[in-house]
Amino acid sequence: MLETKRCYILFIITLIIVILLYNYADKQIALYFYSIPSDSLFKEFFHFMTKFGKSEWYLVPSFLLYLYFRKKKNRKYAKISLYIFITNLVAGIGVWFIKIPFGRARPKLYILDNIYGFKWFEFHHSITSFPSGHTITAISSAFALGFIFPKYKYLFLIFSIFVAFSRVVGVNHYMSDVVFASFLGYLIALILYKKYFK
Repeated sequence: MLETKRCYILFIITLIIVILLYNYADKQIALYFYSIPSDSLFKEFFHFMTKFGKSEWYLVPSFLLYLYFRKKKNRKYAKISLYIFITNLVAGIGVWFIKIPFGRARPKLYILDNIYGFKWFEFHHSITSFPSGHTITAISSAFALGFIFPKYKYLFLIFSIFVAFSRVVGVNHYMSDVVFASFLGYLIALILYKKYFK
């Protein structure tokens, strides 16, 4: 009950932040990072980090580990591997149920063509900015691993924040896309953790 109440409060706070960013800061943040030269060390670092937001980095190893531990009859680690796999699968597929209906134009459309906002029910890549898929993958994985290995939870979280922020630095997403995706990533990891590890 307490956990549910906390999630509702966090959702409301996230929603307020997203609305404020959308109306007052998203454009300015995108323009700022767009102005930074792409060959700068700063941009190159985050260009490298953004690669870790791809779901295959988590889906493939976790599924292979699940098969391995299942064959070895190591129920504990097979269960952990399956949890990481399903968390990524649900996050990766689930995010599209929001991306397509909202149909938000990506930052570069605003910068180059002055197109900003939501187009509703769009399938084109340039109109699927909200929320960030790379972010939900990185954040859900970080929280899932943090729940399983609490000793390293801050290490996982810091790494995932760098991945999430890389989407803003690379002008692939607005800050609000990343903030909302982070909340979703946390929520998915938490719900599935409660399901698998009651």
